[in-house]
Amino acid sequence: MYCVIQEIELKKENEYGAYKELEVYYTSWVMNGVEGGRYGYRYAGERFRRPIKKAYKISIHHSYRENGKVKKKQWVICTMNYYDLLEYWVGDCIYGDRLQSKLEEMGLDEETFWDMVYAKLQPIIDKIKKEFEATEEYKISQEHRVIIDKHIKVKNEFESIYGYDTYDYCYDVFGELRNKEKLEEIKRKHKEQEEYKKRSYEEYFKSNYNSYSSSYQVSSSSNYTDQEKEYLKAIYKAAALKLHPDTTKDNGERMKFLNRLKEEWGI
Repeated sequence: MYCVIQEIELKKENEYGAYKELEVYYTSWVMNGVEGGRYGYRYAGERFRRPIKKAYKISIHHSYRENGKVKKKQWVICTMNYYDLLEYWVGDCIYGDRLQSKLEEMGLDEETFWDMVYAKLQPIIDKIKKEFEATEEYKISQEHRVIIDKHIKVKNEFESIYGYDTYDYCYDVFGELRNKEKLEEIKRKHKEQEEYKKRSYEEYFKSNYNSYSSSYQVSSSSNYTDQEKEYLKAIYKAAALKLHPDTTKDNGERMKFLNRLKEEWGI
């Protein structure tokens, strides 16, 4: 039993080459009388021609003797065109249940089957890939991929600071600032939120510094020096900012534990 890959000629060219351009588009809307919008991107323009009309018919052949005569049996797996071999796996071109049916007829397990197919197919794929990487279509597609990958990276970094779904209101896929006013608004709101958060931490600490520890007796057995107690107060203040319920979203258990330490320290 062996795999045969037959090269055949198609009547038509592949019409689905990559687009030649990457362009920005703007989506706008009005909500509560306020206009808004964001920048997206899409492939556009003409498609590259894919003039090679080759296709590859993949089949499994089996020769055997019956009553002294040589007989042959053949199972056609699928036919893939030249460009499909760059973009798809062979398994994508045959339904799973149909493949299983053929495997049962051939008496092959799937691993053996794919080893048999790719022993013949992989050299063809490697050759096609090498040829395609010398084309203008590949070069432009790679340029587009670099632009998009950079866009995604910069967008993620921006939104890790200023919040989800903010970048596309200001910048396009090429990193060009399109809406300076919106950018300033986003940065202003972020600054206000950070200042509010800082104030709330400080106010919470001031109002709760003594209230959390009011139910505990201050230890009279502390033997820390005055200087060491100043260190401990600084440690307590820093920890309290991180452990208060506004930050931890708990029921105050972390803060209660910290205050038990405060009691033990005698500060």
